[in-house]
Amino acid sequence: MRTLLRGGRLAVNDRLESWDLLLEDGRIAAMGPALEATPDCVVDASGAYVLPGFIDIHTHLDDRIGHFELADDYERGSRVAVLNGITTIGSFVTQGPEESLRAAMQRARAKASGRLHADLAWHLTPTSFTEADFAFLETLPRAGYHTIKLYSTYREAGIFADYDRMASLFRRLGPHGFRFLVHGEDDALLSAVDLSALDLTLASSHGRMRSVATEVTAINTLAALAAETGASIHVVHVSSTAGAAAVAQGRVIADLSCETCPQYLWLSDDHLAQPDGHRWLCCPPLRQDPSGLRAFARTGAFEVLATDHCAFRKQDKDAWNHRDIRTVASGLPGLGALPHLAWKIWEGDPDVAALAMARHLSREPARVMGFSHRKGALVPGLDADVVVLDASGVQRPIQASLSDVYDPYSGFTSPLAFRHVLRRGEVVVAHDNLCSPERPSGQLLQGEP
Repeated sequence: MRTLLRGGRLAVNDRLESWDLLLEDGRIAAMGPALEATPDCVVDASGAYVLPGFIDIHTHLDDRIGHFELADDYERGSRVAVLNGITTIGSFVTQGPEESLRAAMQRARAKASGRLHADLAWHLTPTSFTEADFAFLETLPRAGYHTIKLYSTYREAGIFADYDRMASLFRRLGPHGFRFLVHGEDDALLSAVDLSALDLTLASSHGRMRSVATEVTAINTLAALAAETGASIHVVHVSSTAGAAAVAQGRVIADLSCETCPQYLWLSDDHLAQPDGHRWLCCPPLRQDPSGLRAFARTGAFEVLATDHCAFRKQDKDAWNHRDIRTVASGLPGLGALPHLAWKIWEGDPDVAALAMARHLSREPARVMGFSHRKGALVPGLDADVVVLDASGVQRPIQASLSDVYDPYSGFTSPLAFRHVLRRGEVVVAHDNLCSPERPSGQLLQGEP
């Protein structure tokens, strides 16, 4: 199948080119001005930006967190993803207390197979570390597994790794090509908070329980460990300007990257002070005025923009004991909002916004995930994941999830229209509609464990 996109402005090497784009057999075949080709299909991209397919590297799908099943399974989550130009998603496999990592991986694969509208890759969270466990982990990069997710807190959930454990993992697994995604909140500082001084019935206490200092301390420690061990570390969901500044300092001495999320760019702790403030609870918590973090984003402080999409049904979000906010299902949906809220950061200059999205929603996410050889750019030979983006559409509401959730971005609108979304050369969205909703054809990017 040969498809020719004509008349668009392509994001290529941090510049926009008025070129044609030729796709063949699922790959990018050629690009340039006025290509001579005999395609099977021509896509009119005139007046639109032609961008590499977006990648959300941080989503939680089809899993159980605490007492609650997530609202979005792989089908529903990947559906809202591709409708908004996200052609690849990264999600998580966490080893349970009574299973092997291999069994956890097989369980996730069974849930996802045949139910994906976007391509999918997993980050792994191992929780046991025998010599046999290490031997198994060391084989996984050959099957396409390049990232390990670690948590510097959450003891009660059984996924906490102290800094000594992290250092040993960095030394043992880093040389095999793994990059480490780390949830950075310092557990010692979190444990030292005097809860008796807080009113735990109020969502507004959440920020005092999980202060900016816990984030900064964790980032500084991770940077030092990365410098000491030579590991590549990606700090997830940085929520504060102080945290972003700590990452910037860490980059001087180590291979350190980071992401932030739409909630930290556009929402504030004012939401937590509302009578229904528990509906905005997430970790790390919402902070004060987010305009400073947006200013950091405009300077390129965050390599990646991702969502930490963690959607709970309305009934589950409200099912807390009203005495302790720690019983709230903590997490927010974001998949369907990501491109729209990223665009808003740079919307005063549409060309800059388009190039920023190609960088922070495509190229850098592919690099962090270890898939730059397949995804993330308009380059001949790479997968033909392409977004034809019309930035001058009619303003319409943003929808973070298709499930029955409290949408944290209710009231936000966007002019972005997804004229076409192609995944490996196949048109999966045309004029904001899914072409084959009953025929999910996304791929698992990693092999059997």
